[in-house]
Amino acid sequence: MNYIKILGASGSKAKNLNTTSFQIYKDIVIDAGNILNALGDEARHINHIFLTHSHADHITDLPFIIETFFDKRETPLTIYALEETLDVLKKHSFNDVIWPDFTKIKLLNKNEFSLILKPIKYNEIIKIHNYSIKAIKANHIVGSCGFVIIKNHQGFIISGDTYINPDIWEEINSNDDIKSLIIECSYPDKLQELAQITKHLTPELIAKGLETIKRKNLSVFYYHLKPSYKKELLKDIKKNKLLNYNGKILNEGDVIHIETGSFETTLLTEHKLEEIMKINLAFSSQHDKNKLLEDILTLTKNLTNADAGTLYIKSKDEQYLSFKVIQNDTLNIKMGGTKNDLNWPDLAIFQEDGKVNNKMVAVVCANEKRIINVSDVYKTNKYKFEGTKDFDMKTSYRSKSMLVIPLINHENEVIGVLQLINKLKNGVIINFNKLDEKIIISLASQAAMALTNMQLITSLEDFIDAFVSTIAKAIDTKSPYTSDHIVKVEKIALLVAKAIHEDNTIYEKVKYNENDYKQIALAAWMHDIGKISMPEHIIDKSTKLEKIYDRIDLIQQRFEIIKLNKEIDFLKNLITKEEYENYIQEINNDFEFLKRINLGGEFMNDDDIKKLELISQKKYIKNNEKFALITEDEFYNLSIKKGTLTKEEITIIRNHAQLSLDMISELPFPKKYKDVLNIACNHHEKLNGLGYPRGLKAEQISLEDRIMILADIFEALTASARPYKNAMTLSKVKNILISMANNGELDKDLINFFFNHRILDEYSKEELKSYQLDLEL
Repeated sequence: MNYIKILGASGSKAKNLNTTSFQIYKDIVIDAGNILNALGDEARHINHIFLTHSHADHITDLPFIIETFFDKRETPLTIYALEETLDVLKKHSFNDVIWPDFTKIKLLNKNEFSLILKPIKYNEIIKIHNYSIKAIKANHIVGSCGFVIIKNHQGFIISGDTYINPDIWEEINSNDDIKSLIIECSYPDKLQELAQITKHLTPELIAKGLETIKRKNLSVFYYHLKPSYKKELLKDIKKNKLLNYNGKILNEGDVIHIETGSFETTLLTEHKLEEIMKINLAFSSQHDKNKLLEDILTLTKNLTNADAGTLYIKSKDEQYLSFKVIQNDTLNIKMGGTKNDLNWPDLAIFQEDGKVNNKMVAVVCANEKRIINVSDVYKTNKYKFEGTKDFDMKTSYRSKSMLVIPLINHENEVIGVLQLINKLKNGVIINFNKLDEKIIISLASQAAMALTNMQLITSLEDFIDAFVSTIAKAIDTKSPYTSDHIVKVEKIALLVAKAIHEDNTIYEKVKYNENDYKQIALAAWMHDIGKISMPEHIIDKSTKLEKIYDRIDLIQQRFEIIKLNKEIDFLKNLITKEEYENYIQEINNDFEFLKRINLGGEFMNDDDIKKLELISQKKYIKNNEKFALITEDEFYNLSIKKGTLTKEEITIIRNHAQLSLDMISELPFPKKYKDVLNIACNHHEKLNGLGYPRGLKAEQISLEDRIMILADIFEALTASARPYKNAMTLSKVKNILISMANNGELDKDLINFFFNHRILDEYSKEELKSYQLDLEL
């Protein structure tokens, strides 16, 4: 391609403005006003520099370009200029005073000098690669010239700094190969005198010269505008109709295509930079994965003026590229992303023989981690476009230009591929250019980062869920009687929270989002985590005497021994039948009493304690030895006045709350779940300060904590699988909870809200037994 890239085009240094330099090939430039800043590391490839004259704004980068890449140079840097210009360089630049004389310094490990100053003459043609470069006179300082550059019968003129110069117009009129003119335009018309003294042009002077042109197929471009006069220059350029010649005022980054006279900009405009910043912000702030996938394609497509595009994401097993979003503006197609309606078959990364599927452009892009820019999918044999062509045939679409970009994460792994199709300009399909590649690879990196972050967040969320559910299952499986306690507590807590969110009465100011619900759910799953350390015989203690087994059976055996001994006495006539029968009746009554109090379902009054004491004083004889009918530990357990647990066992049970607190305190939950600790660990706290493990006061117990307290107690009271108690009816549960609220233990407003809301009806019908539903809901 025959083009010229504008590295610098200003008539002076100013903010965001750089002086004259034009790149006509990867190693050829005209003038050196702004090579390093414009090309960066690519400047090391420059081997040929043609100078129009010796003014500072045209030679400023010469000393630096040879030094900066000295160790990387394989060939000398050659500077071409008229003899007078080269003399200035020798005297005032490369003189070992201002700068080292590199014409005397050899390349590393080479027998060539690193800098060559090559004199040229007017009308002398220098041939480099496929270019013919000829110096023509310029009306400026001594040693000034312009250049005629021709490649394959298509060329252009760079005027150089000049005043009125008939040679330019004569060259254009006599050479049909010249397609474009790049001409200086330094001062506004009002400064004609200054222009004459300094030997520069004004819009009016250029207009007079253009009048002598005998053909109309010339594109004219303007550079070297003095920044301080730019507004006036623009007015004069418009007044003199200089833009009627299919040209423009050149800016740094512009590219002129010589064969067509068209131009494009390869540097970012302020507007495009703002667009990119907005896109980056959109990527980083989007938390909905499907919306992010959609945005990646939509925004990059719009930025490059692409008509269509596809976004693929690599499968977890890295065997496929999966279609995630497809868009086509011409066909009004929008599939995937938030619409979730895309089910096209995946692209296989590997063939059946295990080799990489290197005929599919998206797969090659992913496998080789490189951008692929295709001018016309129908004119290349490098890749198979069967899917694209099949789509075109079915829809009468015409896919042509294509830009395929890998989405590479921070670990240098490809996580997806972005494919843009048919770049449009004025309704015509054109090729994607180098600027598109640079912009999209940058955005692709940001998109990959955003996707990776979202995947990381999702995986962390999944890990938290899996960890918490695993622990909860481990806790529940310790006891067959509480296996669904955690699940039901979560269900109740979420029902209450969602009801509060929707309430327009006492809780109208309380609003929850999805993170809040997730936090409550996590707390529910973790609220009994401390029970993982508790002995099963305490968790499952269904009777007072139960440890590994229910010791009431041991006591029954002792009673049987006593009964057997009495029967022997009767058979030996040591006691009467009446005495025997009365004693057996007494023994049976005593055992039935022990069986009843062992269940722990009723409160033990003082009379029961006294009766237990009398029974405990009885002995039985085994192997001619006397033993207590009830051991001290058995007596201690049977003496429990309420429930089945001793004080020590209650302490162990209560310690699970402290252990839960200790365990959850060690878990680094993200900020959005910062209250999981309190919600989970405060479910045994009471508003009157008599709860555990921390004995919190009402003002220290949040609404979310109170929801968990209610959910835990309600589930425990209504549970039907506990061996040590019967499931309570709703009326009894309500009375207990209201009583606890009246005693200052529970939140009275929350209890009333719960029993007057449809959520109670919803939960009760799904989870409770029919006999429990004795409230009108």
